[in-house]
Amino acid sequence: MNLVYIILAAGLSERFKSKNNNIEKQFYLINKKSILEICIENFLELKLDYKLFIVVSEARYNDALKICNKYNLTAPIIGGKTRQESVFKALKKIKKYKPLNVMIHDAARPYINKNIIEKLKNNMNNNVSCVVPTLKVSDAIIKNKTNKKVKYLNKKNYLLIQTPQICNFENLLMTHRNVYKRQNYDDDSSLLIENGFKVKYIEGDPKSLKITYEEDLHLIKSIIENQHMKSYITKSGIGYDVHKLVKINSKTKNKKLILGGLKIDNGYFLEGHSDADVLLHSITDSIYGALNENDIGYHFPPTENKWKNCDSFVFLKHALSKLKEKNAELIHIDSIIITESPKILDYVDEIKNKISNFTGVNKEILSIKGKSNEGIGFIGRKEGIAVFSNTTIKITDDK
Repeated sequence: MNLVYIILAAGLSERFKSKNNNIEKQFYLINKKSILEICIENFLELKLDYKLFIVVSEARYNDALKICNKYNLTAPIIGGKTRQESVFKALKKIKKYKPLNVMIHDAARPYINKNIIEKLKNNMNNNVSCVVPTLKVSDAIIKNKTNKKVKYLNKKNYLLIQTPQICNFENLLMTHRNVYKRQNYDDDSSLLIENGFKVKYIEGDPKSLKITYEEDLHLIKSIIENQHMKSYITKSGIGYDVHKLVKINSKTKNKKLILGGLKIDNGYFLEGHSDADVLLHSITDSIYGALNENDIGYHFPPTENKWKNCDSFVFLKHALSKLKEKNAELIHIDSIIITESPKILDYVDEIKNKISNFTGVNKEILSIKGKSNEGIGFIGRKEGIAVFSNTTIKITDDK
């Protein structure tokens, strides 16, 4: 593993809460989403190469857990009283993953620039322990001494430091251990510099504003709204599949009915070249349809022996990989399983969990329903099961 991502959201936001109904800035809602959720979504849009962790206060753990579940993230890490302590606790938690580097970002900066992320990664090497985005100081600056003469400072000698910052994991962990509770630093690069490690600076993004005061919200709202004003096309794909339903006998006693990867013991099994998972086949075809990618038979011909008895999650994962290739995002999957047996309602939650666990698809966007054919036709006679699926996706319009 090369890189792990951390979003810090454990701050108490004392300067912000006093004017905003005692709400920490990271949980303040913009367009019905918390700033933390916006930050998470912006990171996830980058198609991260590995895990993303959220660090929150103990008081906000349950709220953050719901957010982590919503985005299929690992449970949040409980932070400390200071930013530095929160980072240290997070580093100790993720040590078991053996990351080479760690990227640390403040949730109070919800705008994420993809180009900055790539520059950070590209500039990280064995010769530096940290790469940091910075901004030149445009205004005149002074050192403020209350009721005394102020001291002029040359702005050319100063830089504004931003996040995210990418750091060598072992070096950062070691420095945190060395200074633990002895000195407090505002960011990780400062800590590394003070301990003799080399830090590299790159040009940051002025739009990556940090929310500190209520007044900062007006600017960040307009930036976030513009960021999400990309041109998207919404597409839908329809999938249909049907398989023969066969009653189990002494020769086929080891067979099971498979729906959505779940093995159901109801005295029947579905006949097919693969494992005959009619639900996964239908969903897979609906994704291919939304992407204009032919159908499941085109990608996995039933005439080829290598697909004999194949697990249908192989097909679904291929369709999802095509989705990723085209920078498309699943919005919703709606499937209707038409069968006399089993009663689908009894298995919906298990099927959703199976699909989510095997593919990473958020089960909240899965709708699975069962319908009887009222004893009519081949389905009514328990000779087969049919499934209709409709998948909706969001894809960037590059025109």
